[in-house]
Amino acid sequence: MLLESGNVALAWLLAALILRHGIVEAVALTALVLAVQAALIRWGRLRGELRRSRRDLASRMSELDTLHAVGRDILASIEPARVCSVIDRESRKILDVDYCLIALADSPGGKLRLRHLGEPPRPEKASSHETRYVPQELPAGSELHPWLARSATELKRGCRIDDLARHPRAGETAPAADLRSLLVAPMIVEERVLGLVAVYSAHANAYDDHGLSVLNTIAHQGAVAIESAHHYRSATVDSLTGCFLRDYFFERLAEERGRCTRYGGSFSLLMLDVDGFKKINDEHGHIAGDRYLRAVSAAIRGQLRSADIACRYGGDEFCMMLPQTDLAGASVIAERIRRAVGATVISESGAALRTTASIGIAVSLGDGGGPIRDLLRNADAALYRAKRNGRDCVVPFAA
Repeated sequence: MLLESGNVALAWLLAALILRHGIVEAVALTALVLAVQAALIRWGRLRGELRRSRRDLASRMSELDTLHAVGRDILASIEPARVCSVIDRESRKILDVDYCLIALADSPGGKLRLRHLGEPPRPEKASSHETRYVPQELPAGSELHPWLARSATELKRGCRIDDLARHPRAGETAPAADLRSLLVAPMIVEERVLGLVAVYSAHANAYDDHGLSVLNTIAHQGAVAIESAHHYRSATVDSLTGCFLRDYFFERLAEERGRCTRYGGSFSLLMLDVDGFKKINDEHGHIAGDRYLRAVSAAIRGQLRSADIACRYGGDEFCMMLPQTDLAGASVIAERIRRAVGATVISESGAALRTTASIGIAVSLGDGGGPIRDLLRNADAALYRAKRNGRDCVVPFAA
């Protein structure tokens, strides 16, 4: 508007100069004014570009901060559920996300199954849309939609859908009605697909290629964390029973003994043996025996508290550490475990397989209780007494 007003004033000025001084002076002044005007236009454009550059730089810095947070929080996680939660939370900081869906492979090269479906939009966010979203019933562990699964397992690359209404097959994957835009990024490590991340927006054309690149980066970080979690689990957890392995268990025992030595208190050890397990193996085979051990370990872990740790100590022997637990508390937990194991039944070729458990208890005192091997020896001695007393009982160690 200012330049247009200047053009009108310039026209009047030129007319006056031509009448008073002649055409040469008018042309010279016109050239000068046009040069100034061009410089002002250029200056205005540069200011606009600078403002846009500042906004883009601020946006990229925010993205870098978020990606750094994703990497830090994800790689510090050893639980897949925690990894999924971080991916969901951080994706929402960068992208226009109404729903975040994450699926993981149930085994190497296996089918992708839903592991995480983000919370629906908050009321204040939902009110800005015309439609109120109603999530589909997608229970954890349900198999992923074939279209989504194919985009990850076969194509192994991300994809962007600007309008789900124009892509019926992609639209079927939406976890809620009337979602319009979709980004999909596979979680890949060394050409192996571990899962995928899909984010949805209620707006058409909500994403661009840069947004897809950002989601691919987040998905890759998530894949590395999931792979690390798998390696950690393989190194610390018995694949048959789901209980911890001996080496990891001994490390935790040493930590708990050190805590008791420094701060006082006590912790207890339970040593459990499955009564008559050899008979199950001999009569029904090792496959049935393995199934029964899995059921027994689930029964044991189901009776423990969140801070307690269970270890597969031997073939059919289990050892449990109960932090900050004296003999009275350990006896209560041991009795619960004994009853739970006794109630465990599996069916094999029409036969009901069941047995009982014998449990020995040893307690570490406030000074740490001496060497760990002595505590284990005491718990084992108490278990031996339980066996001699007729089995299916709980016996504390007595010096």
